[in-house]
Amino acid sequence: MPDIFNMTNEMNDYFKSLPKSVQSALVYSGAKANSLADLKAVAQEYLGNEAAEEK
Repeated sequence: MPDIFNMTNEMNDYFKSLPKSVQSALVYSGAKANSLADLKAVAQEYLGNEAAEEK
């Protein structure tokens, strides 16, 4: 994750729109996201995993 205090406004808005469980997973995962596109790609992995677990 990027420094949550230095994200762009777009990155911050996107991050806040994610489910709390995905937000937590991203923060604790240590994943690196230096752009909105990176953040979306990393988040999509967690969103896909979360959807698969619900089935």
